[in-house]
Amino acid sequence: MRLEYVTDDACRKFHKDETGFRLITTYLGPGTQWIDTGAGNASIFQMQTFEVGMLLGQRRGREGRILHRSPPIEGTGETRLVLVVDVDLPTHWE
Repeated sequence: MRLEYVTDDACRKFHKDETGFRLITTYLGPGTQWIDTGAGNASIFQMQTFEVGMLLGQRRGREGRILHRSPPIEGTGETRLVLVVDVDLPTHWE
């Protein structure tokens, strides 16, 4: 778990994290951006402040359609306060 003060384009490319699940929320500044790669139009969506996203990570061993990134803020003067909780569930829960 980490609470991070972000002032740059921390994770600027859309990706899946090397974890089982990721819970993410933004307390200050622009929220995490995400795309649904299976939707065909690849529109960029953005979480609102205080919304919580639960994202499948690479360790789940499944093809996931949702990719996410930090919103581009470098050079804008904006900052973010982001809480991230990574969870790897025991295999008997799968």
